[in-house]
Amino acid sequence: MQHIPRENILAGGLGLINEGFPFIMNRRIKHKSDIFKMSILGFDVICFGGEDAAKTFYDPQKFVRKGAVPPPIQNTLTGKNAIHTRDAHEHQHRKAMFMSLLNDGNIGSLQDLVREELAKASAVWETIPRIVLFREAAEVLAKAICRWAGIPVTDEQAVHAARSFVAMVDAYGSLGSRNIRGRKARKEMEKWISAVISDLRSGKLEAEKQSAVYVCAHYRDTKGNLLDIKMAAVELLNILRPTVAISWYVTFAVLALRDYPECRQKMMEGEDEYLTHFINEVRRFYPFAPFMGARVKKDFQWREHRFAKGSLVLLDMYGTNHDPRLWEEPFSFNPDRFAGRYIKPFDFLAQGGGDARSTHRCPGELITVETLKTFLIFLIRDVRYQVPEQDLSYSLARMPTMPQSGFIMEKVKMNKID
Repeated sequence: MQHIPRENILAGGLGLINEGFPFIMNRRIKHKSDIFKMSILGFDVICFGGEDAAKTFYDPQKFVRKGAVPPPIQNTLTGKNAIHTRDAHEHQHRKAMFMSLLNDGNIGSLQDLVREELAKASAVWETIPRIVLFREAAEVLAKAICRWAGIPVTDEQAVHAARSFVAMVDAYGSLGSRNIRGRKARKEMEKWISAVISDLRSGKLEAEKQSAVYVCAHYRDTKGNLLDIKMAAVELLNILRPTVAISWYVTFAVLALRDYPECRQKMMEGEDEYLTHFINEVRRFYPFAPFMGARVKKDFQWREHRFAKGSLVLLDMYGTNHDPRLWEEPFSFNPDRFAGRYIKPFDFLAQGGGDARSTHRCPGELITVETLKTFLIFLIRDVRYQVPEQDLSYSLARMPTMPQSGFIMEKVKMNKID
């Protein structure tokens, strides 16, 4: 049995605060080990990373999610007792509900709505001197996903929902004012969506049977019971909120277009395969999810290190996406690295590892990719704009993070079609 390196309490706590996304990666480098221990709030935590670690982490025979999602995150980002905290058959059963909504036809319908909302938004953008892309993208996505889900919503309600979803996501890395805003936003959104679910079940509201609102409202658990109204609302929010969170990726993608203009040119030339490579590199290169947590299901050994039942374990997602054993020059932005590359289940952890149908990998990953395609094609081919001087830096110590300015665009104009 090998000894697991330990990070001292002071360096561990301050390092996580000061370094954020690369914290686990930096400690793995420091200890020359893919695994180390540290103490957080008096509890021992095992941190590990790399492809083999990811494969182990997503093994349901070794890890469970129950007890791994801390209350500050459940109270803001995911909702209490949501799918993220479920395991085994209960998780599989609930995951099937989400996967049933993500067929090609439904994803295509969502993209049609995103294009419609982008066209409407751009007509407004032409009339004002400048826009903040992050904010506009969140509003476009909120309007599109609410319509797609079958939720009756005015533009004003959708804009408020967009700001609330952003607050919920922005809260996950904070215990201060951001967390308070996230909690408030979640309460408001759960109250709103619970009322929608209640109206649907009582017959006051009608919705198509294949819509997300109908599916969530009528989902039955493993015992054949309807979810209580609040729980149904929580899971519907776990469709709406992550879709609006794509606005973070949209902002980073357009930042990449500015910083790497040769990429824009290749996409202007209509290379659809390159567009996919570019999107994957955006998701690999830029910071989105720092790590993921789980509890050890039963005692086991990994590389002669003992994992005791009940231990809290963090998987280094950011570090795995920047692992030089997996990615040549990992801190260089290079979409061509994906040309001809087979993406294995556990080497690219932009939104989790394994098979989305059976593990805790995000079921909405394909929605993310297709939505980014829709935005990029629109922003590259359908409109033109100027990028003024602004602060486009982003801090890896902040979780989540994004360019300081939110990416300001000036003099947005639609391209004329001859």
